[in-house]
Amino acid sequence: MPLARLAFVCVFVGPVLVWTHNCQASAEGQSDDQCPVALLQRDSLIHTRRSDPDGKTLHAPSLPSLSTWGTTFFSTDPEASADFFVSYFKAVRVPLPPCGVPRAAVRLITVNGNANTEPVSQTLVFVNDPSTSAGAWNATQAVSDAAALILQSFGPGSLPFVPWIDNHDGYTFSARANFDLWNMERALADGMPLMAYKGPQEGSFIVNLRAYVPGTLSTVSIRGAEAGLTEQLMQEHGRENPEQCRVFNNDPSARWGWSKSTHMAAKPAVAVQFMVDILGAVPFEGDFPWPPQENCTAAQWALFPDIEFEVHFVLSQTWEVHGFSIQEQAELMDGTPALKSGTFSASMYNSLVLSVDSLDQYVLRLQAQSMPFRLMRFSPEQYALFMVIPENAITVQLRSQHLSVDVAVSPGMCTQDFGNLVF
Repeated sequence: MPLARLAFVCVFVGPVLVWTHNCQASAEGQSDDQCPVALLQRDSLIHTRRSDPDGKTLHAPSLPSLSTWGTTFFSTDPEASADFFVSYFKAVRVPLPPCGVPRAAVRLITVNGNANTEPVSQTLVFVNDPSTSAGAWNATQAVSDAAALILQSFGPGSLPFVPWIDNHDGYTFSARANFDLWNMERALADGMPLMAYKGPQEGSFIVNLRAYVPGTLSTVSIRGAEAGLTEQLMQEHGRENPEQCRVFNNDPSARWGWSKSTHMAAKPAVAVQFMVDILGAVPFEGDFPWPPQENCTAAQWALFPDIEFEVHFVLSQTWEVHGFSIQEQAELMDGTPALKSGTFSASMYNSLVLSVDSLDQYVLRLQAQSMPFRLMRFSPEQYALFMVIPENAITVQLRSQHLSVDVAVSPGMCTQDFGNLVF
């Protein structure tokens, strides 16, 4: 399959660099010589497209095989969250073991790659556990406030955009693949609040449709639209592109179905460096200018080349209106203190879940950089490794049936016990 973007090979020289927590990219006033992250991005990681000049596929550094599994959410109403996906996506409810808090899960049928790839699934788990809220951040109140802002931005003549919308899983579908996992006709018939906008090119297709996931801090992004419904969609929900300064490639993602995980980020460069150093992703050139520019959306992107899955970190400073601060939210939601104390914070329920053959190398990488993490063990033999991206309050968890390194493992929380769901 031809890749959607071209890239140079990224080469790692020597061991993983020691992490520098207090260093952001040169946009924050530091010179390259003062910022190892900036140096690494500029000199060691050629930060452009997806294959080398000869067209060979870019591969991540050697680590145990990794694949996407799903997403977990803090939800004030797990049933409503799950019903959203059952009603508007090709999703079915799946059972979870009994637990003392409300939970719900769905399996969404998606694809991994092109039209010749066998369908795979994404699992989404919704948990309402306000007991894990601590300190100044109240998860239930945060969801209520965020939902109000997001839905106001979807309505006519209201807020143009809010950074919470940057928290979303992204889905790409194509008429060529006869793959339409999103039920656009039903969403329009039900009068669902939506946001739709095109790329800057004349005649561009619908590159982004946004819908809110009830009870959560997240939206979904659907890229592409049925030709017969495009006009109605734009008439009822169309608006000027809110993604300031974006230059679209105007081609679909190389991976159809669940193609990306996007996050509101206080420090995107730090987040990408974490993905590279700990998870073995590679950075590549996104559609937004970097370093951040005035009145522009800023973002840094990472890619898992072998599975064509993207992780985006977005800093929408232009839309920090009415006193909203991405930096303040990241500080309030940061799960790092919980990891260090062996507890669990409500914000950590919002996580990207990846499946790996073994946790060993990931644990060793975290230990080498003195980063906090938490390992849980479930029955049958199932491990979960939780980590928080520094300075961004973004949680990633790895699931595996293999762990051989000598490290402390705690009993699994029932809210994170997904029973027989396959990883």
